[in-house]
Amino acid sequence: MSVERTPKTRFVVIGGYLGAGKTTLNVALAKRLKAQGRNVAIITNDQGHALVDTEYARSSGADVREILGGCFCSTFPEFLKSARSLVQVSRPDVILAEPIGTSTNILSSVVDPLRKQYPEEFSVSPFMVVVDGTRAAGLSTDKKMIPAHQVKEAEIVLLSKIDLLDDEGKRKAQEAIAALVPDAMIVPYSSRSGEGIDKILELVLSTQLSRKDLAGEDRRRFDAEKSSMSWFSSTATIRPKEKIDAYGLTTSILRSVAMSFPTDDIAHVKVTILSEQAGAKMSLVGDSAQVDGLRGGRYFNDSAHLVVNARVTAPSQRLGEVMRTIVSKLSDDMPLELGEITESCFSPQPETPTFIAGL
Repeated sequence: MSVERTPKTRFVVIGGYLGAGKTTLNVALAKRLKAQGRNVAIITNDQGHALVDTEYARSSGADVREILGGCFCSTFPEFLKSARSLVQVSRPDVILAEPIGTSTNILSSVVDPLRKQYPEEFSVSPFMVVVDGTRAAGLSTDKKMIPAHQVKEAEIVLLSKIDLLDDEGKRKAQEAIAALVPDAMIVPYSSRSGEGIDKILELVLSTQLSRKDLAGEDRRRFDAEKSSMSWFSSTATIRPKEKIDAYGLTTSILRSVAMSFPTDDIAHVKVTILSEQAGAKMSLVGDSAQVDGLRGGRYFNDSAHLVVNARVTAPSQRLGEVMRTIVSKLSDDMPLELGEITESCFSPQPETPTFIAGL
C-alpha cells in the first residue's frame, strides 16, 4: 500500500538592511501568490513590542506571525515553532520569513539549520537579500559593516528601487553587488512599478534549494554597530474629533523625525495608520521618505490604530524623549485624541545565535 506524502512547505528567507524594502516586497509577493490561489504565510521579526511590518503584512491577506525581542538567529526554537504551527494550522504553500534589518549571519544561523536539519519538512529556497538600489554603489565604502556582510551571505540579491535609477545607476549598483558576492544571482526590481517582481515570484516557486556553505563571522564584530542604534516602538488609538488626513498625519510624524536627528543617523522610521475607512504606511530612511502602501480613502473620522517604529543612531533616552514628544504633539496639532498609548525604547543587547556554522 502506497502512502501519500504531504508536499513540503516552500520556505523563503528574505533578509536585507533597514529600509531596503523587504516588507513591501513580501506583501507584493503574498498578494500575487494569493491571486494564484496559493496559501501564503509571513513571519516578521523585530526587537520592539509592536511592529509596523506586521500590521502592513496582514493587509496582504496572508497568515502573519511575529517573533519579537530578538533576531531569528537567537530565537531559532521559537522561529521553528511558529513555522511548524503555521504548517499545522493554515498549511501554507509558501512561508516568507523576514529577519530584523540589522541581522547578521542569517545564512549560517537560520537558513543552514533549516535546510540541513529539517529537509523532510521544508523546501528551503536560496537565501535572498534585498539591497536598496539607490545605496548599493556605496556598499564597499560605507562605514557600516552590516549591509556589506549581509550581501556576502546572499545566494540571490534582490536589487530594489530601480525605478529611482537611470541606466548608469543600475550598472554601477550591479557592479558593486557583483564585486562583493560574485557567485550570487542579481535580480533588479521595483515594488512601485512591478518590474522584476514576476522573476522573484518565479524563484520563490521554483525547486531551487539553498546550497551555499559559508562560515559565520564572529558576531562581536557587529555588536558595537548594532548597539549604537536605539529602537523605539509605540502604539496608540486615534479618536478623531473631525475628519483626519491619514497621509498628512504620517507625513507629519516623519517630517518631525527628519528635523530632530542628523540625516545619517536615521536608519529607518516606519509609521502606519489603520482604520475601517483608511490606511497608510510610510517610511523614512535618512532624508528619503516614501509611501509604502495606501488602503481605502485618504481621510478617516473613525477610530484608528497608530504604530510607530524608529531605528536611529542615538542614545535610547534621547530617542525616547524625541519620539514621545512627536507622538503626543499630534493631539495639539490635529483635531484628535490619543488613547491606549504603549511604548518601548532601548538599545539592543548583544545576541547569541542558537546555531551558527563555522563558529
